[in-house]
Parts: sequence; structure tokens; C-alpha cells
Amino acid sequence: MEFIKNELPINVAASKDILKTRRVQLRLTQQQVANGARIQLQQYQRLESGERNIENASMRIAISICAVLKLDPFCLFPEAAAMNKYADSVKRTGEPLLKEEAIPLILEHACNLCNEVLYTHYSLENIKIACCTLENAVTVYNDFTAQYGFHSEVRSNSDFEDVLAESFVGQTDIDDPAHVDGILIRTDPPANIGDPESYLLLLVHELSHIFCTTHETDTAGKVGQRFYDLYCADEPGTPASEYNNGYMNAGYAIWRGFIADIIQDIVYQQPSKHLTDIAPFLRILADRVKVGNSIAKSALHRYLSEIMNTWEGSEAEKWVDLESKLLALNLPFIRIVKHVFENLHGKNCHTITPEFIESLGALCLADMIQNTPNEDIMRFSEIYGYTFSNEEGSDE
Repeated sequence: MEFIKNELPINVAASKDILKTRRVQLRLTQQQVANGARIQLQQYQRLESGERNIENASMRIAISICAVLKLDPFCLFPEAAAMNKYADSVKRTGEPLLKEEAIPLILEHACNLCNEVLYTHYSLENIKIACCTLENAVTVYNDFTAQYGFHSEVRSNSDFEDVLAESFVGQTDIDDPAHVDGILIRTDPPANIGDPESYLLLLVHELSHIFCTTHETDTAGKVGQRFYDLYCADEPGTPASEYNNGYMNAGYAIWRGFIADIIQDIVYQQPSKHLTDIAPFLRILADRVKVGNSIAKSALHRYLSEIMNTWEGSEAEKWVDLESKLLALNLPFIRIVKHVFENLHGKNCHTITPEFIESLGALCLADMIQNTPNEDIMRFSEIYGYTFSNEEGSDE
């Protein structure tokens, strides 16, 4: 969805008229806007009536209201268009759905949300942002990673087809004053998520990735001492050489996506759904967790996070409370759900150990094989030269 701008008789000097006109177009009450923006009804009423100018409101309140009303923030803050000079310098080959100048404003809101809940200190100073489209993604990616020294790989544009945003952790200690992290984000997403609220959620998710990467172990704040560096990268002189059976990398890939979803929900709380309401969707995700499916791991981490973010998953204090409900719905991967549930209920939900990640990977790979029909396993084996057994807990 494109930012709503040209549909309204915009008069920057009359922000109260913009708010009321857009609210009426969307058939929302003042209370609904206030609830969506997480402010008091009286606060919103003063802005819409003109008693208070939204340009003098806090950035969090202004962006929240724009997100609810699906308004381009720059119809209210035109002077902010000078922001994001880096993204402006990148040559675009297509017309994006979202104005690049809006991204820093939404990122600042996302940073503030994380700071309030996670006690972080994210800002536009230490979280760098670069915007791209699918057509220029490789160029922007290479320039961005080179400019800030982020880890990079050789990529083609096709590698970004299913990627809307990607986070980068700076290659210095997090307590270094010069430390910066980064987010690369596409401004040509599917039309159904091209609005400020979707982008706010997307940026909170990427900040959650950064938070987890730098807080998942006691040493994660130090360069070269993060979990991936120690146990997955297989660099000389690291413990990673002990974990060369594929379990560690598989477990970490699933956990990394799962825990970012969990932290995102803690920061940007949305109404919890019931397991019975999302059971059909969970079965669709589970059906994608098969050998040879390139999105199997992402489907599994989404399956896990959807369960944990339900009313039943978030309210359960003991595993038996959640297990009975999952069994009643005949949902799969029970032992994997139990494994992550128990780790979530530890001291800090985002912390991990190599033993936990290796065992998670082993469970995931074994259940993935079990979940795949024999004929598909045989076809995959012929193509890639692997040998699998569809017996529980075994693979070669």
C-alpha cells in the first residue's frame, strides 16, 4: 500500500484537518485512533481539534498516529525530508512504494519502543539505515556493508527476492563509542505491507535481531565472541570445529528467527490470538517443514513463535499447561516446542548455550526428515547426493 498523500487535500499548516479527514475516510472513531496509537483519548482529541499542534508532539506520538491513519509523516513534517542522505545518494532503477525519507522517522520510533522495553540505547546515531529496491539491492548492500564494515557475502539480486529487511551487527565491541549496527530495508515491498505500521513492525523485528545477537551469551557484546563466531562460523581456533555435524548451524538458524519474533512481540505487543484460531495456519507452516524446501527453517521458526505468542503460549507457566492444548489440536513438533518453551522460561529468554542450540538442531533435522514423504526424500537424495533415513532421530 502506498503512503496516503495525494488522496487528501493536504495543507501542511492545517494538520488538524489532515487528521480528521483521514480518520473519517478510514471510518475510525477518535477512540480507535487513540487506542491504536497507545495514547489517551484526550491527547488525540486535542491534536485533531487543533488545540495542540501535532508538530509539537513527541516523535513517538506523531509516528504512532500516522501509522494508525496510514498517513505519510512528511505531510506533517516536510522539513524532515533532508534526512537519510546515504539512501538518497543511491541510484534507483525503479519507483519505490515507500518514500525513503519516511524510513528514519519510523526507525526512530522503533528505537524508542525498544529502548523503553529492553533498556537499550538505540538511536539514529548508532543504528544506520540504507534503503534499496530489488533492482539495486546488491549495489546498496555492497556499499552499505563496506561503508560501516559489516560482514558481507557475495550475493546476487535473486538473493533478495524474499528479503524485506536485514540487520547487521557492527564489528566492534558494543560498548565502543564508535560502535554502530545497521539495517538494510527494501522500499518496494508487497503492496499489502507498504504502510508505516508494517514498516514499524519490520524495523522492531530487525532491532530485535540486533539485541539478541549482542545479548545471547555473556560474551556476545565482544567482537569475535558472539555465538555465531564461536560455534557456527568454524573459524580456526574456535570451538566451532567440535560442532561440524550440521546440528549447530541448523539450530542457530531456527532459534535466531524464533527469538527475534518473541522479542518483537515483547516490544510491540499486539493482541494475542488463541491456538484454536490459528491452528489451520500452523498446519500450513508445519507442512512446509520438509527436506529440500528452502524455506523449511523459516517456516519452523515462525511455527514456534506463533505458538508462543498465542494467549495459551504466553500464559502457560508450566509445559504441561501448553502441551495438553497442543495435543488436543493434534499439532506436530511437540518435542521441539517443549525444548524452546523450557529455554524461554529460563533466566533470560534470549540467552542460549551451545548444548541447547545443538540439541535444538538435532531435533529439528530429525523431525524435518520424519515430516517428509519417503518419495520426496529419495528425490532430494538423488539430486544432492545425501542419504537420509526416515526413522526417528537418525540421519547420515
